[in-house]
Amino acid sequence: MPANTPAGLTAAARPWETPELTGVNRLPGRATLLPYRTAEDARARERADVLRLDGDWAFQLVDRPEDTPADFAAPDFDDSSWGTIAVPGNWTMQGYGRPQYTNVQMPFRPNRPPHVPEHNPTGLYRTSFELPPEWAGRRLVLHIGGAISVSSVWLNGQPVGLGKDSRLPSEYDVTRLAHPGTNTLAVQVIQWSDASYIEDQDQWWQAGIHRSVYLYATGPTYLHDVAVTAGYDYQTGAGTLDILTTVGGLPGPGWHVVATLDGPDGEPTLTEPLTGEPLLRAGDPPGFGQVRLETSLPSVQPWSAEVPTLYTVVVSLRDPDGQEVEATSVRTGFRTVEVRDRQLLVNGKAVTIRGVNRHEHHDRYGSAVPLETVRRDVEVLKAFNVNAVRTSHYPPDPAFLDLADAYGLYVIDEANIEAHANYSTLCDDPRYQAAFLDRVSRMVLRDRNHPSVIAWSLGNESGYGPNHDAAAGWVRRVDPSRVLHYEGAINADWSGGHAATDIVCPMYPSIDRIVEWARTTTDHRPLIMCEYAHAMGNSCGNLADYWAAIESHHGLQGGFIWEMLDHGIAVTAEDGTSYWAYGGDFGDEPHDGNFVCDGLFWPDRRPHPAMWEVKRVYQPVDAELVDAHGEVVDAEGKPTDSVGAARLRIRNKYDFRDLGHLRITWTVTVDGSVVATGILPQLAVPPGGAEEIDVPWQVPELAPGQEAHALLRFVADHEPLLGERHEVGWVQLALGVAPAPEASGDVVSGTTGPLTVEESESGWTIRGDRVEVAVRRGDGVLTAWRVDGVDLLTRGPVPNVWRAPTDNDGIRTVTDEWHRRSQAYFRWIDAGLDRLTSRLEKLSVEPAESSGDKAGHVVIAWSERLCPPDRDHGIGHEARLVVAADGSLHAEHRFEVDRELPDLPRIGVVATVPAGFEDLEWFGRGPHESYIDRKAGAALGRWISTVDDQYVPYILPQEHGNKTDVRWMALRREDGVGLLVSAPTPVEAKASHYSDATLDSAWHTVDLVRDEVTHLFVDVRQRGLGGASCGPDTLERYRVPSGTTYELRYRLVPLRPEDDPAVVHRAARP
Repeated sequence: MPANTPAGLTAAARPWETPELTGVNRLPGRATLLPYRTAEDARARERADVLRLDGDWAFQLVDRPEDTPADFAAPDFDDSSWGTIAVPGNWTMQGYGRPQYTNVQMPFRPNRPPHVPEHNPTGLYRTSFELPPEWAGRRLVLHIGGAISVSSVWLNGQPVGLGKDSRLPSEYDVTRLAHPGTNTLAVQVIQWSDASYIEDQDQWWQAGIHRSVYLYATGPTYLHDVAVTAGYDYQTGAGTLDILTTVGGLPGPGWHVVATLDGPDGEPTLTEPLTGEPLLRAGDPPGFGQVRLETSLPSVQPWSAEVPTLYTVVVSLRDPDGQEVEATSVRTGFRTVEVRDRQLLVNGKAVTIRGVNRHEHHDRYGSAVPLETVRRDVEVLKAFNVNAVRTSHYPPDPAFLDLADAYGLYVIDEANIEAHANYSTLCDDPRYQAAFLDRVSRMVLRDRNHPSVIAWSLGNESGYGPNHDAAAGWVRRVDPSRVLHYEGAINADWSGGHAATDIVCPMYPSIDRIVEWARTTTDHRPLIMCEYAHAMGNSCGNLADYWAAIESHHGLQGGFIWEMLDHGIAVTAEDGTSYWAYGGDFGDEPHDGNFVCDGLFWPDRRPHPAMWEVKRVYQPVDAELVDAHGEVVDAEGKPTDSVGAARLRIRNKYDFRDLGHLRITWTVTVDGSVVATGILPQLAVPPGGAEEIDVPWQVPELAPGQEAHALLRFVADHEPLLGERHEVGWVQLALGVAPAPEASGDVVSGTTGPLTVEESESGWTIRGDRVEVAVRRGDGVLTAWRVDGVDLLTRGPVPNVWRAPTDNDGIRTVTDEWHRRSQAYFRWIDAGLDRLTSRLEKLSVEPAESSGDKAGHVVIAWSERLCPPDRDHGIGHEARLVVAADGSLHAEHRFEVDRELPDLPRIGVVATVPAGFEDLEWFGRGPHESYIDRKAGAALGRWISTVDDQYVPYILPQEHGNKTDVRWMALRREDGVGLLVSAPTPVEAKASHYSDATLDSAWHTVDLVRDEVTHLFVDVRQRGLGGASCGPDTLERYRVPSGTTYELRYRLVPLRPEDDPAVVHRAARP
């Protein structure tokens, strides 16, 4: 036998290319249990018989398995020249080899399952340990939590076994190989194997021992496994308890298993312990016996993600003399899961799945995610109203499931099967059937004690074939208490796969399609999107529209956003600047660029702005104004008397929890400023119910042009993990506006003197007592706007239709034909929208007397055609800029977009503000960025920030920082001098130190060079965000269509230090 495999354990010459071989000498799959000497220790989970082997190991990386030294596992092998490596960890994150990112394609050539390249990085690990003296004579088990992708193990130079499936543990009985004194453990990990073809997930390819390694000790007769099923009768409140215990090393009769149940308060709930004798059964492994203990409880507290009540089962093993020899404990929750009448039911209620997909990733440790980060993941998900996780695309570290049990998350536990590059072949390949079945069955056996797991998934994007059906059949026989999930089985029309999935679980469907399905299907299964709202970069447009459909159609029960995290890897540039890298940045070929950065959170778990949209849309409580007939009253943009005698309806969207734990506060604002506050009485609105109450506020008297809103905040006094005063959600209600006087078109210029116009060869200069404006002759562009000696603009406003593409507009690092056909960015490039040139048709600068306007003004008027290179079609632009003696500018723009153009990125203007105007204030949606199809999570208000803080560091730089429903926006210097953009109707606007050209040319955040000037954008409309990086494009109603005329009006007003922008805005209506 070659030295690269445990000699004598397998006849396979190349076990890493033998898919039929799933493991050698591994113990049967089991739950994640630890042995304790007494029931008291097991109950407290203290003093387990465990020896942790995590830490620094000796390590060497060789080019291929055959290069493994023949004696590397020998205790006396000299490893003094080797390096060291942290276990758990990826060697690809610790200076050995490199990570590589692909989405679908295999990371090597050729793609020929089960064969892998001859160059096959192989990690050699060695460590030593001493057994505790009290372990003498006990049975010893080695636990390797996970290794990528195939591991072979030796102890004291003797072969132990081999394991595949990088996301599940391999356990080996090493009793006969261990000895007192120093023991030497050696592990060989091969990066590429036959298993790589079914671990072809959309993530970094890493390598190494990435989950914990430990030894545990039991007696010769021991508790091998405990499987707890705790059912709940939602009609009577009763519970059923089923404890299936497997005892190993059973020498004969007389041994007993004793089980107790502790309630949530730690007190016993059974009048008498359950007890039974394990029996040896024909067909079981030699020495293994089972006993099933069952009981009923007349009343239990059920488990749900909203109220995650846990009980503790303690199981003891006693010898024929009645002596306790071992104990272990299992946390369990009473609940039932079923599918009925097109609904996924937990405890008899249809639950709303407000989910995300979660990969395991850390920007410094790769797939070896520390426990504190796992806990942080659960914390931030709960904080943002996520109630469900799909463990894409493999079983997670068991710690995640422990936390999901304790703090409340519904989990779809997914098998480590994805054959994306061989989508329709390996599911039919009999050589891989054992691997499919092994991966699914061992996942179920490991995780079936977790109440958070409500469904088993057979994997991801691996076609559908007999290998799936074999695995599904095993699951349905072993664990009928949960439902099955597998997207690949449902077929193109979503009608198939009943044997393999109890859920219709499409990927990235359009809203129209899921609505049509809900209206027409006869399928009894619910529709829960396994992936939707692809969160790549500046994304998650249309989310509120998805949820409007979900909440109004029976059978639509939510979905899992793709995905939680950007998978960026932390690197440091030569100048010491840190940034996150993506595919290709490590010289990895082939690769799929930044497609790995598609999460709601940055790698350090800070939320993207889209996460605030998710929190708002996912929040389990809502409110609205209703009239006497129960009809919703929407007073946005309407007079205050339209609210009339409206009442406040509070809606509880929890499935199991009333609203008694929430404090509801309210504030009334006028033009974004708070004028009244209060607290609603405690409301115990039942789950799924609603309650109407009298409005607790008075609609204030408004001055002409003012508008009023009420903001309700729902705050929990205390939430586990989240602490005190956690805000669950908010609702903003329009209370109406006071009509403003009809606009006259005049600009009030006060008592300043008249303006003069000086013409020169280069253009015109307009001067007054306070103001100076310079206009360039060739194109009509303003090159100066100066008031009271202060430069307020140095260029523009000029027309602008371009934006730095978002990942949904077009993925710049991925330019395959599919993306070129389907994404807007490539249409825009082909149409020349990034290269429009101005063809000036008319330009005049005239005193107002000759223009029909108010005396003392100067009118700058021009018209132009904005056309792509070598084309006549384009955009007609007419502009009129009135300069008033008080220094203000009144702008009117008209854009006529030829229908030969595609839809536009935006339509508006951009201007350049000199350096120093850093203080930013606006009345519009905020405080974070918002877009026309992603603004539900941004409240209308008066917000104060800085221009620098508008920067959003998406890993691949792109459009960011936009504000919607903007009434006015002000920029000021430290001394309070500034300028105001005032619009008669809401516009979109932003202020940034990064031009579109700068963003468009940068590949990483480290490439960006901050401009000292500020780029000020004012748009009639900017295209929404959609989800077209992987999924439906921006909805038609959120686009900027061609063949349309757009008008934009606003006023640019100089601000003095004492000026209140809101007051100036009301006085400055164009």
